[in-house]
Amino acid sequence: RCGHSNSAIPLDPREVRRELAAPQRRKRGLAPFATTLALAALASSRSPRPVVPMPKQENWVGLESNPEVMSEYAHKLGMHAAWAFSDCWGLDDEALKHVPQPCVGCIFLYPFTQVEARKRALGAERGREVAGVWHMRQLVGNACGAVAIMHTVMNTLDRVGTDSPFLAGFRSSADGASALEKGKLFQDAARTLHQEVAPQGQTDAPRPTEALDFHFVSLVEVGGRMYELDGNNDGPIDCGAVGERGLLHSAVEHCKAAYIAPFPDSHFSLITLGPKRPDE
Repeated sequence: RCGHSNSAIPLDPREVRRELAAPQRRKRGLAPFATTLALAALASSRSPRPVVPMPKQENWVGLESNPEVMSEYAHKLGMHAAWAFSDCWGLDDEALKHVPQPCVGCIFLYPFTQVEARKRALGAERGREVAGVWHMRQLVGNACGAVAIMHTVMNTLDRVGTDSPFLAGFRSSADGASALEKGKLFQDAARTLHQEVAPQGQTDAPRPTEALDFHFVSLVEVGGRMYELDGNNDGPIDCGAVGERGLLHSAVEHCKAAYIAPFPDSHFSLITLGPKRPDE
């Protein structure tokens, strides 16, 4: 719904407001009757085994793609009140002039139907752990917005963070942890915070188990290089050196090439992290 092509057509971020973090499940056909009987006979001839139930995946309410909601979420995590997320109203140079500077992070929203295409483009290796780049795995359904916020805040913490109890405690407990362990720590630590903030926004909050339409990824600069961070990937994706014009322009060029050019008629949205506007 955020109509936008690879040309300089303005985005309308208000039109794209909810994410999707978990893949759609495929419908399975019924096995032929004869095959079903054969399988049943085979099963009855064996010694019974205890049934071990699969752990049920936890699902959260999907965050709205709304800078006010995302800023509140980040502030509750421990981001300083002087920083905030803002809508980017277009990807042309004129629109980018209105983005608060310095832009220290970006969150890109794209249709979940393109996730598989993105995976194929990346190949078998979807990122790898990089020293100094904070990355976590997403273990909760519909939580990719929360994960993108966490990726953005944790990788800009020296600039945007405060001495909040949450961040101090989380940073300490996650020190030396794997991406999977960080995901589990975040799931437990942020559950109550998410329940408080996620229902807010301009649209009705969906059910936690509802299949939504969009996916969030984070783009940050660490050591002069730009990294794409997605909780569904194995690690950060090195997108190359940040250009002379800064992170914002590098992020826009990356999103155009990796996401928009292959699907020019789809809907996208870009939210930036920078100084809070005076009127906010």
